[in-house]
Amino acid sequence: MSEKLTGKISPFTGRVGQMKASSAFLASEDLLGLGEMEVVIEGVFEHNGETMQDGKKKDFFSIGFAKTPKKMVLNATNRKTLAACFGADTTKWIGKKVSLYVQDGVRNPAGGATVCGLRPKAKPDAELLKANRATMTGGAE
Repeated sequence: MSEKLTGKISPFTGRVGQMKASSAFLASEDLLGLGEMEVVIEGVFEHNGETMQDGKKKDFFSIGFAKTPKKMVLNATNRKTLAACFGADTTKWIGKKVSLYVQDGVRNPAGGATVCGLRPKAKPDAELLKANRATMTGGAE
């Protein structure tokens, strides 16, 4: 026995990321199949008591991008990647270009099977590399 549908039905031709409940944060499914997406960092943000998808409240950091309403949660891997490229002073990250991409085989923080994860990559800052090289060589070039 089939039930009669009473709501409006229309074809959906959008992206998978549009099917999930609205979120203020980017997820891998927002970029699946798109390749890399180049963005410019607009700010670094601290979140306190943010309610996550699982309903639990959490404190964390994120980065926001120009021309993109969603922010990206900064997990340890992504934070270390950006620090290696742009340095420990997060105010110096603002205005830097990064490419976001989807990486398969990322450890699921909730446990269980690996998942796809959102990752940033960037060209390291030339001045930072020069300063790091000088520190490692005692100032000798």
